[in-house]
Amino acid sequence: MPKQDAQMQRKVEHLFLAEKFFTDESFADFDSVRLLHDALPELRMKDIDLSTDFLGNKVALPFYFNAITGGSKPSAKFNSELAQLAHHLGIPVSSGSMGVYLRLPEETRESFTTLRENNPGGFVIANVSAKANAKQAQVAIDLLKADALQIHINALQELAMPEGDQEFFWLDNIKDIVTNVSVPVIVKEVGFGISQQNIAQLYRIGVRNIDISGFGGTDFAQIESARNHELDLTYLDRFSLSTVESLLESAPYQNKMTILASGGIRTPMDVIKAIRLGASAVGMSGLVLHHLQKYSLSEAEIFFDEFVKQLKLIMAAIGARSIKDIKKAPIVFDERLINYMKQRNINF
Repeated sequence: MPKQDAQMQRKVEHLFLAEKFFTDESFADFDSVRLLHDALPELRMKDIDLSTDFLGNKVALPFYFNAITGGSKPSAKFNSELAQLAHHLGIPVSSGSMGVYLRLPEETRESFTTLRENNPGGFVIANVSAKANAKQAQVAIDLLKADALQIHINALQELAMPEGDQEFFWLDNIKDIVTNVSVPVIVKEVGFGISQQNIAQLYRIGVRNIDISGFGGTDFAQIESARNHELDLTYLDRFSLSTVESLLESAPYQNKMTILASGGIRTPMDVIKAIRLGASAVGMSGLVLHHLQKYSLSEAEIFFDEFVKQLKLIMAAIGARSIKDIKKAPIVFDERLINYMKQRNINF
């Protein structure tokens, strides 16, 4: 029996290890942020509107399913269910990295196309690495009839990966893709966060949409170290910026760019806090994958329907009729975050 391709096998291992290391606890620093309630909200629950603008498109809810998987038979199952769940909720959904498709199109095609087949009218996002060129990126977009493209940047993951890249010259590729593909482009970290300086570099080359994807949820230093039988490189996550820190880092660019947030989103309160900190929408991956892997698609539908109800309750508590109103809620930071902002010269 032929041995499975190494890249396809890596996709299978990522699914298994993501669930193995999943925890209900988040390390994204949302516990260091406090919102104050409005004792006089002056609203009716039925008037609360959860819809938001997502890259120029109106979507039903302020969250989306972020890049998770693709490129293997187990991936096809989960992408099919992700697409069905996204359709049920009326939210965007992203594929995982499509690099394996660009190399092995016939073997992996169906694990990605199921996203569009099971969500024909929905907002679907393709995903390629920062080492892809514009032609490859467009191939990925065309396969999914994608409405947008994610370019993932993952230097710390590559360093921890036993077969990871050793060269990181990405800016020219990103600029080429942004300039030449047919859909909006989101540059996305993979869970280690991003600094104000890196955001400035991306802005200068024409990037206008960033998913800051901070530390706090799926930890690829941990996952790749579990795959690396020679070195334990979990210490690389100490370089990470949490989701909250990354959102604070993005503050100077929030009026110039679309800021999306992901990383360690576990509760409706995390979503609301991320929006208050400047995100226009919030991405989830580990949470939805956990419910699909451990339970079922029908259970995941029940879970996220309840999640949406709780979003409305929190909005009522802070007096927010719309997603834009969330950004007006009074906010309090703990001493550690205040110290962080002082040292990083961040005004929020």
